[in-house]
Amino acid sequence: MVPGSFRGVAFDLDGTLLRSDHSISPEMRSLCSALTGRGLLVTLISSRPPRSVEQIAASLGLSGPWAALNGAFVVGSGGESLGRSPLPEATVEHILARYGRDERISLNLYAGFDWIVQAADRRVRAEADIVGFAPIVDVGFASRPATEKLLMITDEGSRENARLTEELAALDDGIAVARSKDNYIEITRREIDKGRALALIASSRGLSAREMVAAGDGENDIPMLKACGLPIAMGHGPQPLKQAAALIVGSNDDGSLTDAIGRIFGAAPAR
Repeated sequence: MVPGSFRGVAFDLDGTLLRSDHSISPEMRSLCSALTGRGLLVTLISSRPPRSVEQIAASLGLSGPWAALNGAFVVGSGGESLGRSPLPEATVEHILARYGRDERISLNLYAGFDWIVQAADRRVRAEADIVGFAPIVDVGFASRPATEKLLMITDEGSRENARLTEELAALDDGIAVARSKDNYIEITRREIDKGRALALIASSRGLSAREMVAAGDGENDIPMLKACGLPIAMGHGPQPLKQAAALIVGSNDDGSLTDAIGRIFGAAPAR
């Protein structure tokens, strides 16, 4: 790959840019700083809530653009909105009525910077530890605002995961359903995905998605990899993700992604 062929890189967060303990390696920090110092675009495209993505971006010295909620919430370089895409209200009502009382599922609602749950159960508390803040508890979602994303969290290894994904996909209620982890089922508007978010972000900087490198590890990263110019899959990702990739690296703990991006851009990270 000839350095200079690409104008920027988009990272998924969990399982990709972040290590397994949800920290950022010094090498990744050094790489991001080197790339932005050369005027290249470094962006984050995550299913995490906006508050968490914003915090991680700030810790890397990135002011934007970035995308949260699996692409349903996109922010520009100056903090302006590049796109907010709420779910159809009738669809939200339907899903809440059907699954809101199911104790096998922790149902999470995301509306802008607000993360709302009905109860802070063990699955929600585990997610709060990951993203670094606690949700708003609103029993019955009584004061629900316009919702960009619903997240269903089940127990790891549960047989419910595949069944729920299939059930939701069959609703045909104008939604897109994808798993960011085996037990995390992400629900957004049908036309919303990380590939669209990448296109919006690139366009905001006068670029095309094909001028971007993108890296991810989850099923929900496939549209982003298909939209970019050089798709990179993490080695622990599912087979469909790897099939969409031009390059497969190792784990998010071994530095292989940082090394690969450094070689692509001719910016080897300091060690």
